[in-house]
Amino acid sequence: MDSPQSPNPPSPRSSHSPTPLPLDSPLRTHPKRNLPANLSSTYPHGLLSGHPRTPSEQASFDARKRDILNTMTAEQIEKKYLEVTEKVKEVLEEDERKGREVDEKIESLKMERDVERRVWERVRGKKVGG
Repeated sequence: MDSPQSPNPPSPRSSHSPTPLPLDSPLRTHPKRNLPANLSSTYPHGLLSGHPRTPSEQASFDARKRDILNTMTAEQIEKKYLEVTEKVKEVLEEDERKGREVDEKIESLKMERDVERRVWERVRGKKVGG
């Protein structure tokens, strides 16, 4: 049995893909604690995110997940998951757009600074030689 301090790497069979992993995927090979046996994780020891949690964080997570499973069907969970991921994608796209705008503004300011520096050097050169 692993000690609590040892890191738990993701399953070698798990893969990152752009599409959501269905609840019944064969990649979900790790059963989760205190949850129905038909629901499994792609990560060892029932961690869905892949990072270790403290025991109290894990207990809170398990309780919240159990409540969700008791009140929602698999289809409702999938629908809610897709809604949330769509919102996240929209936020990421907006952030990327804003990032491109900032990059364009920086380039514009760099060109403006370069022009100002050249003009300043010409003005300074005339005063020194003049």
